[in-house]
Amino acid sequence: MNKLGKFLLTLILLINQIYCQGQILDGGNGHSVMLDKQGNVWTSGRNNYGQLGDSTFKNSTIPKKVKYLKHIKAISRGYDHTIALAADSTVWLWGRNNYGQLGSSNPQDYNFPIQLPNHRNFVAIEGGHWHTVALTADGIVWTWGHNFFGELGNGNREHTEFPTTVLIPKDENNDNSVLIPLTNIKAIASVGYHTLALANDGSVYSWGTNDFKELGYDGKRIQPYAKKIPDLPPMVSIATGWHHSVALDTAGQVWIWGSDPSTQDKEFTGKHYEKPFMISTLPKIKKIACGSWHSLAIDTAGNVWGWGKNHYGMLATGDTVSYAMPIQIKKLKNIVEVGAGCFQSLALDSSGKIWTFGDNPSGQLGTGNNMRCYAPVEMLVDIKGHKRVLTKK
Repeated sequence: MNKLGKFLLTLILLINQIYCQGQILDGGNGHSVMLDKQGNVWTSGRNNYGQLGDSTFKNSTIPKKVKYLKHIKAISRGYDHTIALAADSTVWLWGRNNYGQLGSSNPQDYNFPIQLPNHRNFVAIEGGHWHTVALTADGIVWTWGHNFFGELGNGNREHTEFPTTVLIPKDENNDNSVLIPLTNIKAIASVGYHTLALANDGSVYSWGTNDFKELGYDGKRIQPYAKKIPDLPPMVSIATGWHHSVALDTAGQVWIWGSDPSTQDKEFTGKHYEKPFMISTLPKIKKIACGSWHSLAIDTAGNVWGWGKNHYGMLATGDTVSYAMPIQIKKLKNIVEVGAGCFQSLALDSSGKIWTFGDNPSGQLGTGNNMRCYAPVEMLVDIKGHKRVLTKK
């Protein structure tokens, strides 16, 4: 590569790093993942597939630092696997590998991080149910793992452990036209069986399962390649739940579509939004996040708002009442980041403390016990990587 090519690649990397502010708090199906300021990854909770990355298969109620991983700049959970993006743009994965979601052809589960082979220059990562999504500096989306629901977006429904590119019709108005790689993407989001991609111009693309219109448009129940969501204003951020989607526009307004998680019962929902719907009751929002069954948002004053399912206390209301529309989580103040898992939530305040609440059977809250929390409690590690001493009562 000549000097001009190297300069352009460096510029693309810089632009994408500005756009793609990596996730530092996240939760899977019973495990939590945190990234401290030193670039170390911490995990707690369920570990039956090795998703904690500590070389064991034992659960932990106390956050553990993942050994041999350094200079990490973003993390993400899958349902039962975990992903880390290093400063050198390589991707590391561990946990369940039943459909090749770790990028390894060996179908065994890994309880320690392994590097995705033959690929680098990544700027963002996301874990779905049994698949993985990653974005490279050139704005191309790569996917691998489970694909029965078209969640890889590569035009077919075949599982693969090898990264494949997400495709889109060359003529966006003609589904039968030739499929070409989706490009000019700056952010990705995935949790269950569908994925969103945010383009440089603020438009949003989606693919995967569409049972509850979580893709934002009418059409097939399974969409195996990317399509643009119509009638959306320019967006700056995206997030997905199990059967719902959330996006934040340039004016700080939140849009939702798909299932109303507050009415969700397993694979049935009592209500869903056919098309993107703007929530008018929220103040100006600066960040959003989704768990499988609930959503979180931070307003410009550092307050947190939540909505969706609350049967395990992941909205921190002190009870199990679910909400279709956002309510303020009044016990959280000066919050700068949020993350969520299947039945849990995490929040980082401006002092560096990590707050956690929701279900806790595997110790995913990182509080040293298995007690479910209906209000925020402090995790036993902070964003600086300092462990808090567990006080015995």
